[in-house]
Amino acid sequence: MHPAIQNYWITFNEPLEGRVNFMYLDQKGWVSTGVGNKIDETVAANSAPTPAERAASLALAGELGWLDSGGSPAAPEQIAADWDAVKSRLDLAPQGHRAFRSLTALNLDDKEIDRFVFVKLDQMEIVLVGRQDFTDFASWPANAQLATLSMCWALGPAFRFPKLQRHVSARDWSGAAAECHFEPDLGTIRIRNMLDRAHFLLARAAEDQGLPAEQLALDVSDEFGVQGALLALGYGPGPQDGVAGPTTQRAVRAFQSDNVLASQNGAWDDPETRGALGARLMERGFAVFGG
Repeated sequence: MHPAIQNYWITFNEPLEGRVNFMYLDQKGWVSTGVGNKIDETVAANSAPTPAERAASLALAGELGWLDSGGSPAAPEQIAADWDAVKSRLDLAPQGHRAFRSLTALNLDDKEIDRFVFVKLDQMEIVLVGRQDFTDFASWPANAQLATLSMCWALGPAFRFPKLQRHVSARDWSGAAAECHFEPDLGTIRIRNMLDRAHFLLARAAEDQGLPAEQLALDVSDEFGVQGALLALGYGPGPQDGVAGPTTQRAVRAFQSDNVLASQNGAWDDPETRGALGARLMERGFAVFGG
């Protein structure tokens, strides 16, 4: 993948997955941690593991550098105890990760979370490029790589979307944008679907304009894109949902103030604000549309 994808990956995914330094169950009842990192080899969702599935899951969990409450490396039996405690509470999965904090004793530091995120990202890419429709992945525009890897992060690199696969194999990024949607289209999955569609369309625009394949493009022509720009620049606009609520307005005001703009009213759609957003993004190596 292009270096721009690695540089942007956590910024892109953390608002969707959060950053959790303990074990929890995702919405499908799989033990997870970090930035949406599944550490569970149970085949069926929302079900107890077989002995073989449990053993494989513990081996996967053991690849992480877990620490006990005193900051010392955790022993295998401590990792197993946390994993079992979390997996035994499938009833809590719909409540989100906070429901599991009191059940766990171990944690990860941020460096370990980041390390594991990039290990899993590299593993996914290896699987993906080994598939027939993705053999030219290395030459794709950065936005197409980002959208496809985003789908992998949610679905696994062996996902089967025949229409999308035909489109990406033909470098038809508009067609891919129309076929990248997956269910359930709720919560952060809905936002990921919106992001993936937007980045496939940006891949088409980038190729049409002859931009370097390795350059990642962002769009600041609407509220959704402005929220993404604010995230990329280190401002916290809240969920990237296309709704400019109070949190987004505060982030815009902070950006306007930091850049000494004439307007500091939190409105994203004035030309000076969008122009400044575009300028700051280009300073960081992004291509910009709509600035």
